Amino acid sequence: MISVIIPNLNGQHHLKTCFDSLRAQSINDFIIVLVDNNSSDDSVKFTEENYPEIRIIRNNTNNGFAKAVNQGIKYSLEKIKSEFIILLNNDTECDKEFLKEMVNGFKSEDTGSVACKMLNFTDRKIIDDAGDFIKEKGSPYARGFGENDVGQYDEPEFIFGACAGASAYRSEVFSAAGFFDEDFFAYYEDVDFSFRLQLAGYKCFYNPKAVVYHKRGATTKSREGFQVMLCEKNLIALRLKNYPMSMLLSGLPFFLIVRVKRYLLFLINESFSVFISAVKGYIKGISEIPASIRKRKSVQKTRVVSADYLKSILK
Repeated sequence: MISVIIPNLNGQHHLKTCFDSLRAQSINDFIIVLVDNNSSDDSVKFTEENYPEIRIIRNNTNNGFAKAVNQGIKYSLEKIKSEFIILLNNDTECDKEFLKEMVNGFKSEDTGSVACKMLNFTDRKIIDDAGDFIKEKGSPYARGFGENDVGQYDEPEFIFGACAGASAYRSEVFSAAGFFDEDFFAYYEDVDFSFRLQLAGYKCFYNPKAVVYHKRGATTKSREGFQVMLCEKNLIALRLKNYPMSMLLSGLPFFLIVRVKRYLLFLINESFSVFISAVKGYIKGISEIPASIRKRKSVQKTRVVSADYLKSILK
């Protein structure tokens, strides 16, 4: 059985497109779980009236992306006994073979996650995400973002990680590597989880035959400063928790240089308020260093791969 977990906050205007594309899938052995973060629109009512097959978890507050998907994952493992967990943003439309191809991506026992080809919802010749990576100097990025899709990412392969906007996981990985870090709230929680899966010996397979169309930023574009703050905060925790010590120490000068450059660009190209949000996030991340170090101890205990292997998949 497959569980499709969709976190939602005031996304009623997205839901019909997303749900209808799931109803049109070429396979039917899946259950949809909508985790609603206390929406003030009619998301829950709309779902109940028009898609009664969907199971709904109702929260009385906005728990953020990480906690919401954890709720859906735990529900799926306990109540549905799902073999595969698929996370899906509400602002997506799935190709009819999407779920089938995501499951087909589990090529081996050590394949813990599957990434898909995400295309721009409006202009479907533009790539949104062809797998998540981390640059050598420490910055996460979505491969191919903004590029014309001319087949440059049509080769199936093992990569670093999957964007949680449309990703699949073997159920066993959550007992081995834990769940998404709820202290991240949102942003980079999927990169952090991908890193932990790699440390625990699970690979991520990129299957370009699994296609989804994404309205990137549609649910958060009005909260740009908030997004920047969380990204800056979470990046500190991501590195402290996951990098082997040798890589962490050697990368530290680059991490600092890149941050200074990034903040200057915020001042030049964005606004002073965005710059302040970035600084607030960085300070918040520093204040959480003790907690990140405690988490690091648990994460590093699961590590079964070498630093050389990790360097080979960080591009």
